[in-house]
Amino acid sequence: MVRVDSDSMNTGDDFHDVLDRFRTGEIRLLAGTQMIAKGLDFPGVRLVGVVNADTALNMPDFRAGERTFQLVAQVVGRCGRGASAGEAIIQTFQPDAPAIRRAAEHDYEGFAERELADRERFQLPPNRRLTRIVIRDAGETQAARSAESLAARLRALEHQDGIEIRGPLPCSIARIASRYRMQLEIFARSAGEGSRFIANARANGVFTGPLALGEAVAIDVDPTSLM
Repeated sequence: MVRVDSDSMNTGDDFHDVLDRFRTGEIRLLAGTQMIAKGLDFPGVRLVGVVNADTALNMPDFRAGERTFQLVAQVVGRCGRGASAGEAIIQTFQPDAPAIRRAAEHDYEGFAERELADRERFQLPPNRRLTRIVIRDAGETQAARSAESLAARLRALEHQDGIEIRGPLPCSIARIASRYRMQLEIFARSAGEGSRFIANARANGVFTGPLALGEAVAIDVDPTSLM
């Protein structure tokens, strides 16, 4: 067995060397992270397993179900790619979760239909465009105060049609590199409306002083993660 993750693979050559040895049968078992879940095509793989498949499902991110479905579907797709059928074992505390059940059944259409209906119900992307603003400070209290101040400044401009501001609230990962993190979420009906709102905020001096864009305040348009 060989472990494959970012800690054990020092270079890309290490990773490709392990894959070559796995392809020839010198290595019979790989254990690792998502590094071995995507894009590998080995006809001889007969068994794959996913441990704690629902870990990502519990993340406070509206894309958690989508990411879980992708991961499980990708892992399941690594086996049975040759002449012989394969078997996938999925370990989870939530076997009835739609993302896990649909992925195990290779039911993309069923998952997508339900997921898109939920996104529409709660007006989440792709139904609206999202801009995330992250406020960082070495002090937890100051981070919260800065976030409240920025939210108040932005809400003074919120009369623009189609704009909704949510927060502030702590980020899912509340502290990174000794800096506390708060976030605001700005929803708009289109990318243009979101861009105009941010441009208007900048023109009206919202992002000035201690709230200037940079190390303390960052804007993420169409964020791929809410961590």
